Amino acid sequence: MEPLHLGVDAGNSKTVALLCDEDGRVVGYGRSGNGDIYGAESSSAAVDAVVAAVKEALTAAGAREADVRASAFRLAGVDWPEDHAYWMDALARRLPGLHAPSVLNDGFAAIRCGGPAGAGPAAGGAGRRDYGAGVAVIAGTGSAVAGRGPTGTEWSMSFWIQDAHGASGLVGSALRAVYRAELDLGPATTLTARLLAFFGATDVEALLHSFTGRETGHGWARQAAAAREVVAAAGDGDEVAATLVRDQGRHLADYARVTARRVGFAVDAVPVDGGSGGSGGNGADGGAGVPVVLAGPVLCAPGSPVTAALLDALSRVFPAARPRLATVPPVSGAVLDALADAGVDLGPAVYERLRATAPPPAFLAT
Repeated sequence: MEPLHLGVDAGNSKTVALLCDEDGRVVGYGRSGNGDIYGAESSSAAVDAVVAAVKEALTAAGAREADVRASAFRLAGVDWPEDHAYWMDALARRLPGLHAPSVLNDGFAAIRCGGPAGAGPAAGGAGRRDYGAGVAVIAGTGSAVAGRGPTGTEWSMSFWIQDAHGASGLVGSALRAVYRAELDLGPATTLTARLLAFFGATDVEALLHSFTGRETGHGWARQAAAAREVVAAAGDGDEVAATLVRDQGRHLADYARVTARRVGFAVDAVPVDGGSGGSGGNGADGGAGVPVVLAGPVLCAPGSPVTAALLDALSRVFPAARPRLATVPPVSGAVLDALADAGVDLGPAVYERLRATAPPPAFLAT
């Protein structure tokens, strides 16, 4: 069998694994549960989930571990050196046939997802290693921000993120606003009626109890799904909801700027086209500057107000940013990292094959 390349994207909602050949053609994929050693039932359960997804992908491709030339594991919960060491040991024990897997936080998965022009090459031009330089901002169920600089320096915001983002973060902030309004400590908001209806609660106290009672609670997916109510309220002119949306966009822009600076980009230079925005889609398609790839359902949804708020904030706090919406999912970005590690030229044809042979949408749905 010709050499294969493996990408794994693991989070709290799901873990997905993708196998492709050197041309970017997907030959197998697998899916399992929570692969975050901080968020799963236990660290060993997270390892079980990651291994299960990989083995399912190998089985679907009719391949063995030894057929994998390069692998990139992009895993939520790889936040500290001991987390990286834990995973390297676990993979060596559970998937011993894989040669020198690359393990990074899941935020790195999206850096190459903006297309061939979405992740800049290393400084120095032709003949230099393709580091996939750029910044990724992911907002799905949660959020992640990571960057790789022009000389390969890598850094992730990880636990430096001090604000709850993504769909679950947006809903968490909305719930706090509802509770404060009930106590007359904050302005009235239509979010109260919307969230009561969504979660089937009779009043705000029942809503609070459903989230905090000893034998009650809502899972990640259920809470994240309520984000549509927050977005709808903002669109209908509710100022509390609109403020939450603006705040999330502003925080993500700040974190993108910090990450870019940490990995060696000049963050204050204005792109040659005079700005960070552009036309088409959500307006995230700028010219020369620092590639900033926006990924995840919250940012890639058509007409997303969070994306609009993020783009507006980027234009003010990070003038060098060249925002670009992801054109492939993060697991494909992990595969692209594996291909790059193997020395494959990541031209437009590779991206197109990844898109053309991608798993069905339901496979990636949260």
